[in-house]
Amino acid sequence: MRHDIDWKKVYAKVGDRVPVYPFSWRTKPFVGIVEKVTMNKFGRISYVVDGVTVFAEELLPAHGQPKIRMRVCV
Repeated sequence: MRHDIDWKKVYAKVGDRVPVYPFSWRTKPFVGIVEKVTMNKFGRISYVVDGVTVFAEELLPAHGQPKIRMRVCV
């Protein structure tokens, strides 16, 4: 798991395309668009990406995990 990041920091804004590396028991990694950024009462940031709620640490790959290739559309 990714415990070495600051889960209070906002890493993406609404409308950003982001790679998501969910926990292994949830689903496979995917690229999506941030629909909403929320903060719970303890200050933890979470995102709604393509209808799926993800935590801040799920936007970064784990140590040794292959990174998703993001296609750039101009």
